[in-house]
Amino acid sequence: MEVEVRAINRQTLPAFSAILGEAAQWLDEMGNGLWLFEEVSPEGLMDQYALTECFMGDVNGVPAATMVLLESDARFWPDVNPGESLFLHKLSIRRQFAKQGVARQMVMWAENEAGARNKRYLRLDCAADRPKLVQWYENLGFRRIREQVMFEKFPTVFFEIDAGSAWIRSRHRPVGSRCSRL
Repeated sequence: MEVEVRAINRQTLPAFSAILGEAAQWLDEMGNGLWLFEEVSPEGLMDQYALTECFMGDVNGVPAATMVLLESDARFWPDVNPGESLFLHKLSIRRQFAKQGVARQMVMWAENEAGARNKRYLRLDCAADRPKLVQWYENLGFRRIREQVMFEKFPTVFFEIDAGSAWIRSRHRPVGSRCSRL
């Protein structure tokens, strides 16, 4: 299954939001609520991010996944040197594409994008109380940097991986993701 990653625009923002809304609903149903629906609405997303920071992955022309890539993230990574990292947020996969390698391809694309932007690291944070997710990132090669309770409420794990390392790994395990910029 090949994933084509592309930057979103005003026309694709509703599809981007719908994928995040579907993920938010699924997480709520599983008892692991993460995002408020207002946060992942088109308006809520535009209050937080620029369109140029939002990327969608398509499978056979069907929107399947989302992620946000930030050049800085002082809220979660205040001690990081400016310009050395790209930060991954809002990775979500439509349920119909779950467990088919789509998430892995999105993350590997983000790693390569970080390298293309001359960043040293791709960094992310995730809920520490989701051991399968934590293990998944570790299996992808991310290094655990620290654990911290954020906002006096959320146990969080912080990860990093060397930018561009996905290209090296993909030479041994085919990835097949492409990028187009709109």
